[in-house]
Amino acid sequence: MYSPDGETFAAGLENGTIAVYSTSTWKSLWTLEGHSDAVLSIAYSPDSNQIASGGEDGTARLWNNRTGDCDHVLNGHYDMVGRVAYAPQGNQVASASDDMTIKLWDVHTGECQYMWIGHTAPVAGVIYSPNGNQIASNSEDCTIRLWDIETERCSHILRGHEDWVLCTAYSPQGDQLASGSSDSTVRMWDVATGECRHIFDDHTSVIRSIMYSPNGNQLASSSDDKSIRLWDVDTGKCLHTLRGHNDYVRSVVYSPQGHLIVSASDDNTVRLWDAETGVGRQTMTGHSQYVSSVVFSPKGDQVASSSDDGTVRLWDVSAGTSRHISSVHNDSIREVKYSSRSGHILTCSYDNTVRIWDVATGVCRQILRGHNSYVFGVVYSPHEDLIASCSADSTVRLWNAESGACTHTMPGHSDGVNAVAFSPQGHQLASASDDCTVRLWEVKSGECIYILIGHTNSVRGVMYSPSGNQVVSVGADSTLRIWDVETGACNNTL
Repeated sequence: MYSPDGETFAAGLENGTIAVYSTSTWKSLWTLEGHSDAVLSIAYSPDSNQIASGGEDGTARLWNNRTGDCDHVLNGHYDMVGRVAYAPQGNQVASASDDMTIKLWDVHTGECQYMWIGHTAPVAGVIYSPNGNQIASNSEDCTIRLWDIETERCSHILRGHEDWVLCTAYSPQGDQLASGSSDSTVRMWDVATGECRHIFDDHTSVIRSIMYSPNGNQLASSSDDKSIRLWDVDTGKCLHTLRGHNDYVRSVVYSPQGHLIVSASDDNTVRLWDAETGVGRQTMTGHSQYVSSVVFSPKGDQVASSSDDGTVRLWDVSAGTSRHISSVHNDSIREVKYSSRSGHILTCSYDNTVRIWDVATGVCRQILRGHNSYVFGVVYSPHEDLIASCSADSTVRLWNAESGACTHTMPGHSDGVNAVAFSPQGHQLASASDDCTVRLWEVKSGECIYILIGHTNSVRGVMYSPSGNQVVSVGADSTLRIWDVETGACNNTL
């Protein structure tokens, strides 16, 4: 997603981080770390100074886009937060959750102002009207609800779809709302009355994305039927059917000027279309897996696309060529860690590898291979001469940070290892596992010192106290345990 001022680009990742890039150099500005699971949604504030994110961990977060700091953690939802949106005035953020609620948050204090209850199934999306007086929410309960900000009440329930409502869009004037559903139809609603004005039923499969043209005269829809359709808003007639993709079309977006349309598909391509004629202009190939999202730059001269192949590509609209490739891994990225000294970044992935990147050039310096399954965690030692990694293959590995050579493979856990942490002095390592144990290891020899038994479910996280005398572990059994490093005894269970 581009910031409104066009100066930065942000991407939410499955490892719970958000990567923010400068669009002038396409170098990384920072990685926003805080979510404990996949980032499902991000949004920029209208002034570009803040980023909101919603995560699978059930939290929303507000980040300072100038410093990379987390301003607020928005706790309150008890299930994943699938969508976040800023009010046009920038003073408020709305979040939609699988807990069937919508919450409104003050961006300055992080306090929850309202909670709206009414949907009877997970809320898939939430958007503000252009004037900020209304919010539309769409749900798996097959309805759209319109909420009045001033009265704090639901003004209309829009019924008619026969399956999940996956996407909504306000017209630029704010007097209409369009909705797309798994029932293969697009509907257009009068916001003032809640009446359905048009039903577009030419698609033959799920509607994935809809968007009004900047002037509000057209509506574009993309579908699993491999097509894009352009509709006349006044008459409800289909103006053009755009064919060319060979698989589901996940996203369709108008350029800021309205003369072009870009689409992203499961056929691994990005396509440019003429919005007036419906004729294809460019087919942009390069991604090796499905393209999940696509967006125009604020000036409309570039397109950014993200893919399940682990890359973000920047395309030149006039030439249709890829100008920049942010290639990361061959599968989902689990974790990203910055070096405080060397100007390097560590990433670990479901492709079973750890990679070391040069921040300045974006070049991969080393690929650390050895794990036989997903790599869940990676961390530098305090002196940054060693790297520790943990994996679903039940092992912990130590690597030489300069050469990339594996110095120790530490077996012992009987299930996947979720997290690792070095002691502040760097001579010891702790690991947390799905086998319900924590293990302490001597870094020099790679030998296990203690097996800490007490959790009754998976241990998800582990860290040392600043003094290094204690280890804290967090379990899926809803407990936090504090262990004595010298004796291996559990001092306290919270």
